[in-house]
Amino acid sequence: RLAAALADRYRVERELGAGGMATVYLAHDLKHDRKVAIKVLRPELAAVIGAERFLREIKTIANLQHPHILGLIDSGEVNGTAYYVMPFVEGESLRDRLNREKQLPIHDAVRLATEVAGALDYAHRHGVIHRDIKPENILLHDGSALVADFGIALAVSSAGGGSRMTETGMSLGTPHYMSPEQAMGEREITVRSDVYALGAMTYEMLIGEPPFTGSTAQAIVAKVLTEEPRPLIPQRHSVPPEVEKAVQTALEKLPADRFGSAAEFATALKDGKTERGNVGRRGRQLTSPRPSMRTSIPLAIGFLIMLLAAFLLGRRESGGDTLPLSFGQSIKVTWDPGLEVLPAISPDGKTVTYASGTPIRMRVYVRPVAGGRGIPLTDDTTQVQSHPRWSPDGSRVLFLERGGVVSVPATGGSETPEVPPGRSSPVISAAWSPDGKSIGYVIGDSLFIRDGQNDSRGVARVFEANGCTWSPDGAYVACSSGNAISLTTGVLFGNVSPSKLVAVRVRDGRVFPLTDSLSLNQSPVWSPDGRWIYYVSNRFGPRDIFAQAVSGGLPRGSALRLTTGLNSHTISLSADGKRLAYASISIESNAWSISIPTKAPGTTSSGVQLTHGGQFVEAVEPSWDGRWLYYDSDLGGNMDLYRMAIPDGTPERLTTDSSDDFFPAPSPDGREVAFHSWRSGSRDIYVMPLDGGPVQRVTASPGQEAIAKWSPDGSQIAYCIFTGRGGIWTVRRIQGKWQKPVERLDHGFFPLWSPDGREIAFSNAVAGGSLWVMPADAGPPHLLADTTGVRGILGDEVVWSTDGRLVYTRTHDAAGNTLFWSIPHAGGSPQLLLTFNGVGPSPTRGGWSVSGDRLLYPAAEQRSDVWVMEVRKP
Repeated sequence: RLAAALADRYRVERELGAGGMATVYLAHDLKHDRKVAIKVLRPELAAVIGAERFLREIKTIANLQHPHILGLIDSGEVNGTAYYVMPFVEGESLRDRLNREKQLPIHDAVRLATEVAGALDYAHRHGVIHRDIKPENILLHDGSALVADFGIALAVSSAGGGSRMTETGMSLGTPHYMSPEQAMGEREITVRSDVYALGAMTYEMLIGEPPFTGSTAQAIVAKVLTEEPRPLIPQRHSVPPEVEKAVQTALEKLPADRFGSAAEFATALKDGKTERGNVGRRGRQLTSPRPSMRTSIPLAIGFLIMLLAAFLLGRRESGGDTLPLSFGQSIKVTWDPGLEVLPAISPDGKTVTYASGTPIRMRVYVRPVAGGRGIPLTDDTTQVQSHPRWSPDGSRVLFLERGGVVSVPATGGSETPEVPPGRSSPVISAAWSPDGKSIGYVIGDSLFIRDGQNDSRGVARVFEANGCTWSPDGAYVACSSGNAISLTTGVLFGNVSPSKLVAVRVRDGRVFPLTDSLSLNQSPVWSPDGRWIYYVSNRFGPRDIFAQAVSGGLPRGSALRLTTGLNSHTISLSADGKRLAYASISIESNAWSISIPTKAPGTTSSGVQLTHGGQFVEAVEPSWDGRWLYYDSDLGGNMDLYRMAIPDGTPERLTTDSSDDFFPAPSPDGREVAFHSWRSGSRDIYVMPLDGGPVQRVTASPGQEAIAKWSPDGSQIAYCIFTGRGGIWTVRRIQGKWQKPVERLDHGFFPLWSPDGREIAFSNAVAGGSLWVMPADAGPPHLLADTTGVRGILGDEVVWSTDGRLVYTRTHDAAGNTLFWSIPHAGGSPQLLLTFNGVGPSPTRGGWSVSGDRLLYPAAEQRSDVWVMEVRKP
């Protein structure tokens, strides 16, 4: 089709290769009798940004005329997508040369970097930033550098595609060469981002690999954001010090610390440039006067002493293996049945406040560490109270209630409203500033600060932030991002979704990553001097306490593990740093089954246990023929998918990926299983063939897609967005390829197709836990039932009966019981089916389902007490 459309101007000969955003073809320019390269934009990318808009933006590149820039000859539209034409360069790319030689001679590396810097400086002065400098985009023509694809990333970004690239599974920039600000998704990219990429490419030309490498793009980005590149000279002694300094300056984390222009970088490189045949750094040292034996021995000893001092100092400053603290005696503070969780120790270390009860009926208590009974702070037994925090002077306790924030005197008394609930989401984290004059709190994906009684301001967007705490100087707020555990919405403890720690600079909202998101990282706590952040992580299995040195909002060195096998959920440190409170938690969850009563409602404590062993099962789903049970479990070390024949088959592990996989959904024909996973660094939908074929990534956006459900004919998947008000989406597969997802509603959770495939039921958390049904193809939804009147909680799941005549849902009452209801699809009042009285394992978690006349559910047994440990300095 391309050849036919361009036959009057170009004769397309063959495909040369395909990249992330375009496919390139070799062609013959008929008018000028020359070879050219035609790049055709990927159709899915053109569909996102619009071919015409892309072509308007790329015209800017046609005006760039520089000896080291590969120019633009022509552009146009064909078959609904855009193409552009460039001169064909006889030779190879820098990537080809690096693949062959691995490391370049220093004079070649410096020369090529200087040539690329000249091209970049010219473009920058004309208002154009490349955005994707990498060896693949540097062509070598007669040994000289030609920067290719100049401006395609700019054209995509300017055309509005940058914010929607994830819909196509692509991104602007390449992780190995991406600047920290580009990796963090900042909209405004400056020339210093190109300088960083050129520095990374120069590093690779000299050393043989980029400054940061990893097994996945997410691992590379995590290092780009948190680690320092290894020095060049220890890896290659012939690198001149001036060249190393120039490259290190180009690779600074903060843009302001890099060179202000590519020309400055080129100048710094030339200062250390070595011509062919001249000696390098080692040669210049040999030309210096040779010291006598008498002077060389003291010099050597002094040098060794300096090395040792630097090594020890470096270990101390960066964290090294030197622990910032150790723990002494542990004091058990609570013995009550049930859960005692979320402890916060008073500033003087003498009292703890904590939440106690069941996850759906919590009250906040205070209790002396030295002994005594727990005293509830309020007389209200109808609300869920959680996440208590002390005021800096220890006189009041702040906690979450009714979707907002209240405070109470530490001795008990009347509540004072502090922060009202959000319009569409509850407050999920709140804490006083060190001076007690402000409150930082999170609603949805935004961190706010309330200065005074009513003056609130938005500070930063932090995805699913929780457990936020202020630094001692009030300059930063540290949060756990990516795993919002909030009792205000009935979410239970035990969530194992990965998360990372971030520090938000209060004055400008700048967000600095402190850890990666490859494991669960939560409950950040600052040391009294602000030089360390202590936190809880399951990086090595059980939740343990780790320490990360910080400076200026950035991590320094590697995190240190302080405990082994503690299995805590949250931690709290006294103001003087001498006592640390934590809750030791034991959680075990397995799959259960019970018959659904057909007449009078039944009361039960438990059903029939299907899975066994010390594991955590989060979601269960039967196969369409009812023969198999699919579930996710951490039995293998992280969350993976399993299946077993019902009722007592042998479990079969389906996934072994190092990332966590959740909520399996078998296809109607039993050949595939859909699920959501964090393999890409955010929640996305995947489909895995059960015959061993490759896993397909169905969605690719920052929207946090989850809870995949197949249509009865197996042609579509419905899912929801796990942020804000949620959202219901569907995606169709045609001839084996997943199409662009379609948004059906901008709110709602837990979609599920009706057995006939004509409707989709879902829960609307925004509308008070109401249940809705909408046509599967098109049309507005209609209300099925408002579960608020039946003691509903927000955002619970919806399950159809096998014949489609009933819809099942689940609620909880004030006594801590779990109740299952049926609602006629044709309309009518909810009917109570089952009440779990909480005596045995109770289905308080999500991920339940129905198979025929049986209810399948994960049930958790949880125990927790509050402890206080003495903290010692090493």
